[in-house]
Amino acid sequence: MIALLGGCIASFGFFFLPVIELKPNRLASGLPVTLLEIPGDWRYLLLFLLALSPLLLAFLGVRNRRGWALVAVGNLLALLSLYLPALAGGVYLQGAEALFEAGTRISNPRILTSAAIATGLAGGYITLFAGLLDLEASGVSRWARGLAGAAGALLIALLLAGGALDVYSIMVEYHARGEALALRFLEHIVFVLVALAAGLIVGIALGLWASRDAKAEDAILYAVGIIQTIPSLALFGILLAPLARLGDANFLTLAREWLLLAALAIAAALILRRLYARLPARPRQFAMLAVFILALLPLALAAVLSIAFGFEVVLTVLTLPQLAALREATGLALVLFLLLMAAGERLRLERRLPRYRQWRFLPLLLAALGALILLAQAAGALLRQRELAELTMRDFGVSGIGTAPAIIALTLYSLLPLVRNTYAGLKNIDPAIIDSGRGMGFTAAQSFFRIELPLAFPVIMAGVRNAAISLVGIAAVASIIGAGALGDFILLGVNSTSIDQILLGAIPAVLLAVILDAALKLLESLMTSPGIRQA
Repeated sequence: MIALLGGCIASFGFFFLPVIELKPNRLASGLPVTLLEIPGDWRYLLLFLLALSPLLLAFLGVRNRRGWALVAVGNLLALLSLYLPALAGGVYLQGAEALFEAGTRISNPRILTSAAIATGLAGGYITLFAGLLDLEASGVSRWARGLAGAAGALLIALLLAGGALDVYSIMVEYHARGEALALRFLEHIVFVLVALAAGLIVGIALGLWASRDAKAEDAILYAVGIIQTIPSLALFGILLAPLARLGDANFLTLAREWLLLAALAIAAALILRRLYARLPARPRQFAMLAVFILALLPLALAAVLSIAFGFEVVLTVLTLPQLAALREATGLALVLFLLLMAAGERLRLERRLPRYRQWRFLPLLLAALGALILLAQAAGALLRQRELAELTMRDFGVSGIGTAPAIIALTLYSLLPLVRNTYAGLKNIDPAIIDSGRGMGFTAAQSFFRIELPLAFPVIMAGVRNAAISLVGIAAVASIIGAGALGDFILLGVNSTSIDQILLGAIPAVLLAVILDAALKLLESLMTSPGIRQA
């Protein structure tokens, strides 16, 4: 049935929808061309035949043979849906002047991909998915299925690298704005990673608190749910005024005030701890609320500074040419650690090599050391330009517009899936398992890190993946307040009614979401205990 669906989608597109659109210039409306209107070349009939073939292959009896046939058809359909219209587009561009009415302003004519290409790609990959399901059911290995599924994408990547698809207008825009796109893409990645890291710390802490304290449970879950309902533009507006005032504050003056507030909060917490058992129930609740509000101010200031300055530091680490050698060495050490972890689990190196367990974390330690040096050098490069007494919070990246409100808003939006999944993962653990740990003499910390966290880890990682994917999309809106990222291309395309520029920002965002989800899924598989994974 899945293969039939893929064939129907591709067939409908190629029969009824335009394949390409010839535009006389970037802004003017174009001339749609269907597959039947492309002048006599039998190669284009392959798309019709390939689109119809899943309707016949779906009834093959031998599942293994049907699976390989559907995989081949799906890959070819996706590949030729891009390549053959590109060939036709090149012919149309050569005679563009004769195809438009007299008086049409023809300036840099271009070929825009149209609806039939999208349906062809969708039908191809649906057919490919049906074939992979058949291969899995017939016992074909995961590696063989992975190579078969990636073949079409690899061939498309080779066509892109070789310039065979440069006739499309989106590739014209890419070659014209490639450097700016790379910088915006890097900004988008840093936006998501910094916000996700900050949200992970706060979200796990709040989820742990909610799972431990029945009185705070409803308040925490309702609060993060309400934050999620605030529109992003409204949240940017709410953060605008306080962050603008905070950005003008002198750093040393604010640091002294922060130390005073932190000391008062610590003193109040210590006093409450000593008097907690003696206070009646109602005054005890008011005292806890007062201490919480008192501690919230220094914590909020520290979080805002860490998030805003952390973004500036990480972006400097990734872009400063002077740090290239150390950056590459740190990246290689991290890749080596991941490879050792994957190979160790698959090859069971812990049993074969006695010293593997002792040395497997050495590349990770080297990567962490390199990261600390990179962060220190980047922070020094950002703050070296002014004297310490002259520094304001704006020098640390805190301002009403730009990156600070964007990252803070993204961090707030990441809390709902992180808090809820942490809470659900910890609450669903069988209490008997925790009691058995206590019977073995585990402290509360040992019980959390050795029992509760490993058992809840898959559920928490599901929340991390959901948060990461949603942040990729929300980060595009941050361009409205001057924060950069891929949203710059999307907004520019909307303002100029240029679909090419919209796609130039949207396609990398989609690819980033897919890659980030796959990377987090791989990290989850590496860090989840084999016994929990099998269960």
